[in-house]
Amino acid sequence: MKTKIAIIGAGRIAYSLTSALLKEGYIVDAIISKKIKSAKALAEKFGIKKYSDDINLISKSVNVFFLTVPDSEIRKTAIQLSKLKLKFSTTFFIHLSGAEDISVLIPLKVKGGKTGSLHLMQTFPSNKIVNIKNVNSAIETNDDSVCKFLLQLCNSLQLIPFRIDSKDKIYYHLAGVFASNFLAGNLFNAQKLLSLNNIDEQKYFDILSSTIHSTLQNIKKVGPAKALSGPVDRGDINTIRKHISSLKMNNSKGDYFSFLFKNYIIQSLNLINLVEEKYGELNKSHQNIRKLLVQESNKIEKSI
Repeated sequence: MKTKIAIIGAGRIAYSLTSALLKEGYIVDAIISKKIKSAKALAEKFGIKKYSDDINLISKSVNVFFLTVPDSEIRKTAIQLSKLKLKFSTTFFIHLSGAEDISVLIPLKVKGGKTGSLHLMQTFPSNKIVNIKNVNSAIETNDDSVCKFLLQLCNSLQLIPFRIDSKDKIYYHLAGVFASNFLAGNLFNAQKLLSLNNIDEQKYFDILSSTIHSTLQNIKKVGPAKALSGPVDRGDINTIRKHISSLKMNNSKGDYFSFLFKNYIIQSLNLINLVEEKYGELNKSHQNIRKLLVQESNKIEKSI
């Protein structure tokens, strides 16, 4: 069966996916988006002739649909597609969400469609094309033919595939949020704290670059717990007290610093978990730090 693809949704990931598909010889027959301007921009970027804001204009010869719409639009799009005159029994419908499982595609499965999801553990911050080669990618499906197709696709695009169960998928997505989104949030906080030293925001990464990269390398080598360093790891309660005092002093500057203080307490408590895993137990200094952090956490809860 010749693979003929329609991309539904013209957002960030659609650019990188379309680029990768075309480079490997796949036929992208049409681009569909709620906004005709978006569909046109993506189509013209890659010389694709067919584009529209009307899902009903998709050719009946299309047998693979990639739904690259926002998570909240997947089920709605699936319902729209289920009303088309397609050969559902030989058509694959794949969404790319990490948080949503394949249950959002039930309207298509009821019609006999083959459903699945493929989530790339990669960030797509803009329409700029991201090289997706060697990106780990989660395959979720209950259909053997879909699994076979997605494994072949991953092989063609040089992705690194692995299977994932629908019931546990949300934890997979949460892992990505902690590793990527929260990392960006923490570096934003680091940038703001360095600005209190009158350090230009453009220079913050250069200052922190060495410790960021060495931490990531150590985590890769020995895991997060054994890579841990700093005041919580060494049981330095005096430094923890100084951190808490300094952050409290800035609470009056607005909600941001108030939330930053709460963030520090919660994240420091989490570091206690790493310490316990690293050493197998908490020594007296670590226990005292945990006690201090719990006290501060309880004060925060009482103030809410």
